[in-house]
Amino acid sequence: MKKLYVLMFFIYSIVSLAEGTDKIEFRIGGNLVGKYKEVNTVNFKNDSEPQGIGYEFIVELIHEPIQDLITGLGIGYQREGEIKIEGRNYGIIDTIPIYATIKYRFSEVGRYKPYIKLNLGVSIPYTRSDLDRTGVTAETGFYYSLGGGVEYENMIIDLSYQYNGNKLDGDYDGKVELSTLTLGIGYRLDI
Repeated sequence: MKKLYVLMFFIYSIVSLAEGTDKIEFRIGGNLVGKYKEVNTVNFKNDSEPQGIGYEFIVELIHEPIQDLITGLGIGYQREGEIKIEGRNYGIIDTIPIYATIKYRFSEVGRYKPYIKLNLGVSIPYTRSDLDRTGVTAETGFYYSLGGGVEYENMIIDLSYQYNGNKLDGDYDGKVELSTLTLGIGYRLDI
């Protein structure tokens, strides 16, 4: 865990040397499709779709050290849908991803700028009351996202596959793995 924070600080330090390229992006998104790949405990194993709608709020500080290569750091809040276990819906965990991001922007097509991106980082859990009542806590896990999008002036639209994996500790030891396909819309500001 500490190694990841050091790596993210190192990446941020290097890209911050590029003057005049600092920007901040704000993005909101909604999960189009989601899947709890695995929810394992001693008492149950579940493989199901989240119940309800998941959404996220993301803020990224980005730099463009060379033309069309964008790097930076991001943080967000992801609200996940509930999971059905033995006929009942449970709020499992929400997550706060903290990550390093890298994007490559392709040649402009008119005023549109398509790009691909990769996010790597940690998934800090924020447990919901259903989980808290059972005496279960979730541990910081792994987060990644792979996707692409289009920029138009300062507007951003992207589609990404995201993965969060967190271990559970307590009465129900196990693991929660959630993957989602998320559509986001955002705005970029110069700072």
